[in-house]
Amino acid sequence: MSTLSSAPNSTAFQLTDLRLPIAFVTTAAVYMVLDAAGLRGPWMALLKIVPIAILALAALRSLTGPTRTLTLVALAFSALGDLLLALEFRNQFVFGLGAFLLAQLTYAGNFLRRADFRCRRTALRGLPVLIAAIVLAQWLLPAAGELAPAVLFYLLAIVAMALSAAAHRGDSTLLFAGAVTFMASDTLIALNRFIEPLPLAGTAIMVTYYGAQIALLYGIGRARA
Repeated sequence: MSTLSSAPNSTAFQLTDLRLPIAFVTTAAVYMVLDAAGLRGPWMALLKIVPIAILALAALRSLTGPTRTLTLVALAFSALGDLLLALEFRNQFVFGLGAFLLAQLTYAGNFLRRADFRCRRTALRGLPVLIAAIVLAQWLLPAAGELAPAVLFYLLAIVAMALSAAAHRGDSTLLFAGAVTFMASDTLIALNRFIEPLPLAGTAIMVTYYGAQIALLYGIGRARA
């Protein structure tokens, strides 16, 4: 199967072509500054997904085969979740959570294609993830009220994604770091919504979210090279 290393321009993209990463960081920073300033509206929702669209372009250029397809699908569901959570309508949180659940399941399916759950490295990575998930479930589910089933399903999905990243063969350190950072971002969302409002929550959530997405993309390429 073709991998990132077989793409003619993959090495240039990862090591020397900084245009897309710079565009990603710039648009992400612009969105976070405007969001912190309190700007709202449909155009802000569109600006929110621009960094994810840039990552999708990077994936389109640098990945191949099923890896590219699944990565693009995961990014598309992520962008949809971003839009749903940024717009004001009834049950927006549930619909946004559903879109991100599909993104996590798609990422997990992508990573499982090259997973090895029998090695010691997987156990060392996976055990802290499971412990953190159990603690979070005990803390968040009672506070989530009627949303507890949706939160539980999402927690299971993101844990599956993180564990599949933990088990990915090859140089998967960056990939696993991205998965854990995604968990951290979603944990901040849950704590801010169900436990107690956090200072600078919006900025912290988006920094970890955007950081997770770019780490996952580069981690996919590095792990499969």
